[in-house]
Amino acid sequence: MLLRRQASEERDEHIDMTPMVDVVFQLMTFMLFSMQLSGGEKVEIPQARHGVGVEETAATFLTLLKPASPGAAPRVLLGNGEGKDVTLDDAKKAVADGLRQGKRKVVLQADGAVPHGEVLKVAAAVTEVEGVTLHIGVQEPEK
Repeated sequence: MLLRRQASEERDEHIDMTPMVDVVFQLMTFMLFSMQLSGGEKVEIPQARHGVGVEETAATFLTLLKPASPGAAPRVLLGNGEGKDVTLDDAKKAVADGLRQGKRKVVLQADGAVPHGEVLKVAAAVTEVEGVTLHIGVQEPEK
């Protein structure tokens, strides 16, 4: 309940936004300077509808299959959907061997259930081999 004296006085009610604006700018500055920018490797991903195919004889194929259990690493197969299971180091060696045989292209195929981060790990490992170009395998749409 307001007393008469308080009700007759004009109130000066406003919110000072200056401290909030200062804090927001400090947070933005912190995020800007603490963010790690990575250029990453350029990967040309052909669209399935109009993409240009890669000759099987001119490429090394790697296939990633979904992990056997949640949280496990995906299986890496050396070959076009079939082949033996290999480790990441073995895959790099196979790509290097393929490069010595004149296979400058690497086609990386992955099951839809393989997490994108795992595909990027394999792609980063494979592109450490100098002189290869990475292609992402896609499936032609059914007509």
